[in-house]
Amino acid sequence: MIKKLNLIVVFLLCTLFMGCVKDEDVLSTTNDSVEANLSQKSSAVMLKFDSFDAFESFISQRVEANSDLNDEAEMMSNEEGYHSLLLIYNLNLAELDDLGIDPNDVAIVNSYDSMLHLLLNKNGEVNIEGHVYRINGEFVYQYEDGFGYQIDEFLNEYNAGNIDIEIGTSIEYGENLIVYRHNNNENIEEEILGRSATADTYFTGGQYRMKSRQFNGYWLFYSSIGASTHVEQRKRYWFFGWHYYWDTVKRDNRLRYELSYTATDVINTSSSITGYDGGLTVCNCNKANRTYTWSVGFPFAPYTYSPNMGSGQTDHWAHEYSVTPNVAEKTLYY
Repeated sequence: MIKKLNLIVVFLLCTLFMGCVKDEDVLSTTNDSVEANLSQKSSAVMLKFDSFDAFESFISQRVEANSDLNDEAEMMSNEEGYHSLLLIYNLNLAELDDLGIDPNDVAIVNSYDSMLHLLLNKNGEVNIEGHVYRINGEFVYQYEDGFGYQIDEFLNEYNAGNIDIEIGTSIEYGENLIVYRHNNNENIEEEILGRSATADTYFTGGQYRMKSRQFNGYWLFYSSIGASTHVEQRKRYWFFGWHYYWDTVKRDNRLRYELSYTATDVINTSSSITGYDGGLTVCNCNKANRTYTWSVGFPFAPYTYSPNMGSGQTDHWAHEYSVTPNVAEKTLYY
């Protein structure tokens, strides 16, 4: 079962882990099949798509089928050796150690979108049409195969104050690296640290909680907007002492959504389209998820998405039958 990565412990104890992985393996994807294509010197497998059409198809099939992405992340790890961020963010320190993953090397991708986390490996990378896209911290990088080392050169200059890049803009760094400074403010670290508790609803006794999330983000090659509901159980594990963490568990989850949103053209920002979505998702699953809409493209996704304020809401329910009352519910307004 996939378990929640306790980032409190990760960042307090990360000095216990040593080593840094630089090179990547690649997984070639064709429709539903994922085939391992491993390089000899690599230990961080990356998804590889030969075209943006294949990339779009991979996402579309899972969105339309409303797939349980947590289950898929675990399957891809067990069968193909591909450890996505979706999997890694749901592991505790002991499980990371079993996989040989140093939490210092894990990218921070501040999004609540499970699809985005499934697409990215531990370095925050995916390969599309020979370009590697990497997300980590405040930046999205697009670079040609073999030129990832330029990211360190860019960061050295940026941290030294020699480069100025505004939020929501991109620059070309040399001939093979594009750097985009995103403006997404969904904070994975704060979520797991419990600082966004206004969207958490605790069952009686405090051993279970429902997490209600809305998300929208623009990541240069991919953008999306949606919402989700899932349940976590508080457990403990042993790793140089006892530690507590929140473990995502399968439960009966429900999500009802109704809203309008604006899709803004990235090139012509004065051009926009209004979209609408409404419905109900019910499942016994790791997460009840709805992606209202999304886009991908080269050299960048064509649309950014934002909810229209006051246009609607998401209603979240989850069931934990071992406690009374056995239903948690919450409404989040746009």
